[in-house]
Amino acid sequence: MHSLILFSFWLIFWQKFLRNPYLLSTSEIASTYFPFWISMGRKWKLKDDIYFKYPGCIPFLSMWYWPNVLVSKLTKYISLNVAFKLYAYFILGHYFIASLVAYKLLGLFGAITLTYAAYCIKPQTPAAVFTLTWMPAMFLPFPYSVLGVYLSLSGGYWPILVYVLPIVALIAPEALLIGLVLASPQLIAFMWYWKRSVRSGQAVDREFGRLPLWKLKDLFWPTNSVSLTKGVHYPEVEMYMGIAPLFIFSFSWWWLPLIVSLLISVGILPGIQRIPSRALYLLTLCIAALSAQGLQQSHNGYIPLLLLHAFFLLKNCSIYPSFPFSQCWDKPSRLYQKFKNPGVWPHVTGYLQGARISTYRGAFALKHGG
Repeated sequence: MHSLILFSFWLIFWQKFLRNPYLLSTSEIASTYFPFWISMGRKWKLKDDIYFKYPGCIPFLSMWYWPNVLVSKLTKYISLNVAFKLYAYFILGHYFIASLVAYKLLGLFGAITLTYAAYCIKPQTPAAVFTLTWMPAMFLPFPYSVLGVYLSLSGGYWPILVYVLPIVALIAPEALLIGLVLASPQLIAFMWYWKRSVRSGQAVDREFGRLPLWKLKDLFWPTNSVSLTKGVHYPEVEMYMGIAPLFIFSFSWWWLPLIVSLLISVGILPGIQRIPSRALYLLTLCIAALSAQGLQQSHNGYIPLLLLHAFFLLKNCSIYPSFPFSQCWDKPSRLYQKFKNPGVWPHVTGYLQGARISTYRGAFALKHGG
């Protein structure tokens, strides 16, 4: 019964994207992730001479996430537009899986809270969705915790994962060790690449991406603004969690990581990586866990509260596409025809053509071109 409820809410929350998956055909998905996914489906290669040069070393490309690799192989047999639909449904489908995983850990209220909290709505970054899906499993009993560590790491969005792994190291060190071993191909490749990338030795601006204290109100009452916050795109600081923060009155060890993640987000404690507000996922997880525990202690009005909470969380379905930061969406067959000039978005990567058009100059680019 609860699985049916979770599936129904998934349908309601993502209904506009399920009816029109091309809403995701914009910005980095259109310019980078989808073309690379098509190329990976043709041939899985650690090294290429097209754009990234060593894509197998860059975690956010999810080349070691086996569901992503297997599904990409189907693109050999279908048109470009159908392939994009498959990619979009594959990404969105992870949110239903994420709710099932979270349900095992947190129950129904906690699953809906964590899966559809504002900070978790990141369909424009597939690696983030893959990693977010499996992180709650790290707190489940062995061997599910091993699977959670392995799939979270291979999913590829490590900026949020690094704040959760220290907790796993304390409560499930064996699961963490085995998961690290299973994910070692990606870890080893990344370590080799990291010291050659522009990120290695890069100075960190402690103000960049720091959460202003006044933004904490967004946990209860979201700011209707698409402006930058401390230099970062507004989905990086989305926090709205419906009525869940009202029920974090239970006494639990989750309070310790909640306080730590909050202090990191606002810049009082140093972050593990360059954008402090990325500790907000840990804050979100802690609030989801505490609210679920709080409601377990009181069953009065549970169903009405759940329905009200789910209704409020529907607001988060409008976070993406995040105009004016996202380019206009369209079917790939038409979108790519609008930009025929080499080196112009979305042909910048060259992966659809299988040819070198430009060189990757992004945040993980190689020093001096590698």
